[in-house]
This record gives sequence, structure tokens and C-alpha cells, in this order.
Amino acid sequence: MDVLALVPAVVGIALSPLVVASVVFLLGHRGGYGSAAACASGWILSVGAALVVTVLLGERLPSPDRGDTDVRAVVELVAGVLLLGLAVWQWVVRRLPDGRPRSAAWADVVGSIGPRRAFVVGVAWFLTNPKALVLSLTAGLVVGDADPSVAAMVGTGTVYVVLAGSTALLPIAVAAALGPRAERPLEATRAFIARWGSLALVAVLTVLGVVQLVAGLAGLL
Repeated sequence: MDVLALVPAVVGIALSPLVVASVVFLLGHRGGYGSAAACASGWILSVGAALVVTVLLGERLPSPDRGDTDVRAVVELVAGVLLLGLAVWQWVVRRLPDGRPRSAAWADVVGSIGPRRAFVVGVAWFLTNPKALVLSLTAGLVVGDADPSVAAMVGTGTVYVVLAGSTALLPIAVAAALGPRAERPLEATRAFIARWGSLALVAVLTVLGVVQLVAGLAGLL
């Protein structure tokens, strides 16, 4: 299995500021650890479910070894175009004049919900995140197209889900380890996301878009 081909999906899904911001804001409100953990769980379970679905899809696609079109390369090429389009959209539409994301207003609403709704929010952030959906498709095709043993597939998939979802768990781990001292780094994280989250996402989308375009072109040539 070409493990390196999974890196763009892992990085792209891990660097999803909206879910990280949600977990951070939840840690500072009445729901505390319970709501934050529920939101992270909803996100991570969605990452895992999407991988399973796309792996099953990848196993049923035609194989280039038999002379068929390399579907994975085509998907990577299309994913690159979509990711670059999302970068442009994020830059033009989703930013306020000072660089903050237009979605910043949801912070107080998210911070006041309980664990059940927080879990739904985690799932919703994944299902409404075009970047995560596109990258999940490319990751699933990588795993499904490789046709490894079941043990290797499960092992690789588990590592992929853990790494891709790690950033949603990181604020919870920091808060648990530092206790009251965690408020300062969490507040700094809130401020960073509010000020620079949109710009950082544009940069991530652009880099990932170029990587997927190159990978797709290489697979077709």
C-alpha cells in the first residue's frame, strides 16, 4: 500500500479549524469535557465511517492493471481542482475584511450546547465540510485500490483515523493534562483561530490542491 498517498488526506482532515475551534470553545463553557469529547467523537466516527464507505467503493472500481482507466488518478485530479476551487471560495466568500471567518459568530452558540447536540455538531461539521469529504474519497480509494490483507487494511485505516482525528482530541488532552493552567493556551488557540483560521485554511487547501493535481497527473501519464 502506498502509505505516503494517504498523507494529504490525513493532513487536510486534521487541519480542520472549525471542529478544532468547536472543541476548544466547548471546553470553556458549561458542557466542559463531556461536550468537547462528544463533538470530537462525532467528528472522528464520521472520518472512520467515510473511510469504510470509500474503501468499499474503491474495491469495486476497475483496475488499471487490466488496461482500464486509472480511476484513482482521475479522482485525485478532480480532487485537486475542487480543493483549489474551495481555496478561492474560502478566500473570496468566507472571509471578513479583517481576515476572520464569517462563521465566527457560531462560537457562543456552540459553546452553550450539551453533549448530545455536541456529538451531532461533530458529525455535521464533517458532512458539511467539502474538503473532508473530498479527501476522505481519495483516502478510501488509496486503501481500497491497494487490495492488502484485511489485517493490513484495518491497521492502516485505524492509524489514518487516529491521525486525521488527533487535532480534535488534542485540546481535550491539553486541558486534562494542565488543568486550570490550560486556559491560557486554549485562549490563545481561540484567538488564533478567530484571527488567522480562514487564512490558514486557504493555505492548506492550496497546498493540498496542488499535491492532488500532481498526483493525479502523474497517475494518468
